Amino acid sequence: MQRILVFGSTAPSGFPLVRNALQDYPEAKLVLCVRSPQKLPADIASHPSIVLTEGQLDDTTAIDRALNGVDAVLSALGPSSPKHPKDKTPIADFYAALLGLMRKRGVKRIVLLGTASARDPRDRFAIGFKAMTASVYTLYYPGFNEFRAIGQVFRSEAAKGIEWTMVRVPFLTDGESETYVVGYPGDGKAGTRVSRKAFGKFAVRELKKREWVGEMPAISNP
Repeated sequence: MQRILVFGSTAPSGFPLVRNALQDYPEAKLVLCVRSPQKLPADIASHPSIVLTEGQLDDTTAIDRALNGVDAVLSALGPSSPKHPKDKTPIADFYAALLGLMRKRGVKRIVLLGTASARDPRDRFAIGFKAMTASVYTLYYPGFNEFRAIGQVFRSEAAKGIEWTMVRVPFLTDGESETYVVGYPGDGKAGTRVSRKAFGKFAVRELKKREWVGEMPAISNP
C-alpha cells in the first residue's frame, strides 16, 4: 500500500490513527485531508511521509483530487461540536459522496470510525450498551443521529463494490492501553470503554488484515 487518504486526522481519535499508519506503513505516503492543518501535532505535521491537502467535506472537487493515486482510506470523522445540526447529517452525506468518488477512482477499501448508534443485525441486548446509546440519544442527539445515518449509508447501495469496515467504538478514553477485544454488543466480549490508541491500532491493522470487510465490529479495551 503506497498511498493512504486520511480524514479526521485533527480529531483526538485521528492522531493515534495517523501514528499507527505511519508505523505500520513506513513506505507509504499519508494524505491528510484537513480544514485546519495548524491543529496537527508537530510530529505528524513535519513527518516526511505526510502530505497535507486542505478541503471541506462538501468540496467534492477537492476530495476527488485527494483520492488521486490512493490505495485505501482511513477515517476518524465524527460529530463533536455542540453546533452540529440536529436535523441534518453532513458527515453521512459526505460518506455517500465519497463512496461514489472512490468507485470512480477505483479505490475499494475504507476503514472508518462508528458507534453503536449504527445498528448491526448481530447486536444483542446488553444493559451497558443500551444505557450508553440512550444517554447519547438524550444528551447529544445530533451525534446519535449522525452515526445512525452513517451506518445506513454503508448498508445501502451507495457502498456497493466498496470493501468497508466500520469500527464501532463505545465511550472513548485517553488511556494508554492499545490492547483491544473485538465482538458485538451483547456477545460478552465488547465492553463500554476503549482508548483512542486502541481504536487507531485496530483500524490500521484491519486495513491490511481485512477480517471484517462489510461488517461493523465493536471494539473495547479488555
